[in-house]
Amino acid sequence: MSKAFSLYPVLSDALTEKAGIETEPTELSYLDDGDYYPLSMEDIEGESRRFSARLSDVRCVWSADTHNLILRKAGTIQHPDLLFGKDGIVPHDAIIGIAGIWSSKRSDLHGTILFGKFGMRVNTYNFNQEYRFESGELRGSIHFKLVLYLKESSGQPYTNELHLANQTGIVLGCIEEFDLMIDGNGSVFPIYYVNEPDRPLWWVHFSSDDPFEDAFDDQNVVLYLNQAHPSYGELKINDSLRESPLFLEVISSALYIIVQSVKELVSDEWDEIVSGQSLEQGTIAEAVSYFINKLGWDTSNPVNLALSIHDYFDKNLR
Repeated sequence: MSKAFSLYPVLSDALTEKAGIETEPTELSYLDDGDYYPLSMEDIEGESRRFSARLSDVRCVWSADTHNLILRKAGTIQHPDLLFGKDGIVPHDAIIGIAGIWSSKRSDLHGTILFGKFGMRVNTYNFNQEYRFESGELRGSIHFKLVLYLKESSGQPYTNELHLANQTGIVLGCIEEFDLMIDGNGSVFPIYYVNEPDRPLWWVHFSSDDPFEDAFDDQNVVLYLNQAHPSYGELKINDSLRESPLFLEVISSALYIIVQSVKELVSDEWDEIVSGQSLEQGTIAEAVSYFINKLGWDTSNPVNLALSIHDYFDKNLR
């Protein structure tokens, strides 16, 4: 997240505060079987208006391949008039627009979300907009910027306003900016539901030949939950892990199997995963490194690994 030099005045931190520009926390959710469920941001790094985070689903169900992602952003500008005129960022009779600019490099997609527009005579301006990313649309991460831009240029700027931006479409400044990791980080766990009466309640499919190259996705790592098993209802899939001790045990055991499988598979290269250096984003190796370095799992031996996984969930989800 870099700052660029501008030939005209743009929104500064001081003007943001003076104009009373405030945003509410970004709301993230998804639709699953007719119901909406919240998603959260974790491992937030940076400042309140410039940060990076990872997407997390307490149900361990959401996946970019199978679920949509709904983003809602709202905020308020208490004193819009201060953004206009010689001491502002646009001439007195211009119109300012608010937009969300998003991009996903790995998906090779980008777009703009229009939030609205306002002029100098507005007392207080409130904005609130929702945008839906469809399932299968996103990969890797999303970069999101909430910006002010020149919606309509000034017809007759005053002499003391000629230094201000007056070209339609020019970005006038950034209100908020963040990078959101949506896969390959251990917070998205591929889960498939099956109906097989003669099979166990759950099992793990792990088919990686090279964790440093293979993606942490449903092609290589899957937790199968058997809806035909008599104990399936006790999993309480529609509740959070806090409300389902059995589901929590299943998730913990599945993750234990995956980490141990990777450790045995890579053998002499295990230290590279532990160090977390130069790992390809979205790979199984990167996900396991995340478990170790971000979640604090102890992989020194199988007993410590099992204990540290349960300890993590006990402290964070119970």
